[in-house]
Amino acid sequence: MPHDNFLHSVRSEIRETFSLSIPLIASQLIYACSGFIGTAMVAHLGQDALAASVLVSMIWMTLTVLFFGILNSISVLVSHQFGAKNYRAISDIMGQAFILGVLLAAVMIILMLGMPIILRYTSQPPAVLALAVQYMHSLIWTIPGLITLIVCEQFLAGVNQAKLVLRISLLVVPIEIPLIYLLIFGKLGLPACGVAGIGYGFATTYSTVAVLLTCYLVKSRYYQSFGILQGCCRIDLTRIMELIRIGLPMGCMHVIEVSTFTFATFWIARFGTTMLAAHQIVMQYLGFAITIVFAMSQAVTVRVGHSVGRQNLTGIRLAIYVGMVLNFICIALVALALNCFPYFFLSLDMDIKNPANALLLRDSAMLLGIGGILMLFDNFRIIGFGALRGLKDTKFPMYASLVSFWIIGLSLAYLFGMVWHFSGKGIWWGLTLGIASGAVIVFIRVQWLLNHVDLAQLMTTGKNMSLASHD
Repeated sequence: MPHDNFLHSVRSEIRETFSLSIPLIASQLIYACSGFIGTAMVAHLGQDALAASVLVSMIWMTLTVLFFGILNSISVLVSHQFGAKNYRAISDIMGQAFILGVLLAAVMIILMLGMPIILRYTSQPPAVLALAVQYMHSLIWTIPGLITLIVCEQFLAGVNQAKLVLRISLLVVPIEIPLIYLLIFGKLGLPACGVAGIGYGFATTYSTVAVLLTCYLVKSRYYQSFGILQGCCRIDLTRIMELIRIGLPMGCMHVIEVSTFTFATFWIARFGTTMLAAHQIVMQYLGFAITIVFAMSQAVTVRVGHSVGRQNLTGIRLAIYVGMVLNFICIALVALALNCFPYFFLSLDMDIKNPANALLLRDSAMLLGIGGILMLFDNFRIIGFGALRGLKDTKFPMYASLVSFWIIGLSLAYLFGMVWHFSGKGIWWGLTLGIASGAVIVFIRVQWLLNHVDLAQLMTTGKNMSLASHD
């Protein structure tokens, strides 16, 4: 009964994808809420503190998406070996992953220490710069614990233990938010650190949780079989270079995407504060929705990786298509809600009955509708990237992002918005068409790769992607 076997395989893949993706989605949303609440607290410190936090956040986001993107390679390699049940190889990977984490932490700390020099060229008042330097120095203490936590969470995702990742976030955030509040405003005898309290709160929480989680993974009977720290005593340059070769393009891809929306924000600012405020409101909802897509994309990466380890091409196809369909349904519902009930969502940000907000309400509703369409295309693009990561093809997504965001997206955004004077909606339609082109490019690449991938060579250390043409 081939048909019955196919349906059984699809149901099984849906179940496994949900089991992996839902904890990852919930975890990412919890962390996103933490950042949102932290920014809201800083707003009570005044305009200078808020401006300082924005400056530092832009630098911090650029560095983290680059360096933490490199560490995403851990789940790719671990998932391959987990599917092949090669726990010794996982031990080797994790040992080198921790060594790589130390190297990345050192580079990040050096860059953060040098950033105050760059801040001087932002033409901000001395008071804002002083607060920005304090905030930046406090974030430096966050780096070691956060990188350790990311390495461990990437390992857990690779061995299909995403539920533990969710438990970690449920543990971190309820402690983190009150601690940040106490450190910002100096409550319960703690010093009032102002905006730097965010960094110290993050550092305290992440460092503590990282130590506890690492000890648990080393002592737990189940995780002892993976020996995640056993490989730390020696340096394997081949393995480290493989992690970098797979991860660096992912980090660069994220930088390309973040910088694109930064350019778009600067252009939209030319159309006045109302359009800029509308843009920021829509970016807020887009950020939450894309968080869901990225979490599902990581789930697809891991599911594809498991099938690569089992040398199961049919399983790879199922993981990709089931992930795309499930996430499309989810994002389509979100997009439909944004288009059909925009005023409900906007009422969370402003008083929609106040006549003074009429223009902002109109522009926000317009951009919200375009943002919903953008998310539909971005869903296929990001899930496709997740599939390609699972097949160790990470350079192509970087090039695809370069073409779709910088060449097509920004060009069309500038043409529609600045040359043809369609204002903010022109910028957003240009970005949407750029992302749509990226979705098409990635989908074609996935189809081509499924017909040419050599699964046996893909498991070989040091091979970024191995293809064998089928005549």
